[in-house]
Amino acid sequence: MTGDDPEPDGEEGGYQYTLVVGPDTPDRAWIEETLMRGGLEVAAATREELANMPDIVPPHLAVLDDASNLAERMANFRSLRAHAALAGVPVVMLAYDTDIESFSEAISKGAAAYLTKPASAEELVSVAHKLSGWLRSNDRTEKRRRLRRPLVMKVEVDIRARKVRVPGQIIDVSGGGCRVEMAEPVDRGDLLRVILHGTDDSTHMALGAEVRWAFQDAEGTWVAGLRFTGTTALLASKVLGFVHTGFT
Repeated sequence: MTGDDPEPDGEEGGYQYTLVVGPDTPDRAWIEETLMRGGLEVAAATREELANMPDIVPPHLAVLDDASNLAERMANFRSLRAHAALAGVPVVMLAYDTDIESFSEAISKGAAAYLTKPASAEELVSVAHKLSGWLRSNDRTEKRRRLRRPLVMKVEVDIRARKVRVPGQIIDVSGGGCRVEMAEPVDRGDLLRVILHGTDDSTHMALGAEVRWAFQDAEGTWVAGLRFTGTTALLASKVLGFVHTGFT
């Protein structure tokens, strides 16, 4: 492990909850109930109600439940992110559209995850737990957190030296690199191809990367910090919704 390895923050207090934003429908009720059964504290509001509550306690995660078309959905997303209490809060978007344009538009504009409805309870809870820990995570410095953004995206990882391809997921990203979780071990200096997935299958877009550090967590999952190689960083900053910083 190197000087770029995760480092501890101080503890962060305050009320930690997930805010579900959308019309008061059975879909929203299912999201609320599923997240609560998954062990999360949950509050809910319509977009109109939220607009009239400028001083709410900031959530650790927001879920936008939106069945409108792409243009309206992205306008609602921008409005949600502009709310003062949601500055820097990861936003999960749930929508019915499964096309790559809807997925890419959400991710490139800053959504932390894009799930298609009906999402499975397991997937929703897993993504929510992963992202709700972003603001209180104790495995990175505050400075480094500001250089990254949370993003949960399914990928496949080609480990070139061993000529194997394994499933994984991106868990956060910067302009210069990303962190990836996978079951297969990797070593510092390994060269990888990270193949991005959309809602259903591969996007056939691959990002070249080099392993800067890697470790196995308590659950046995390998977590690797990757640096994008070549011109990949420029492509990644557009596709993954991050302004290039030069940091990993």
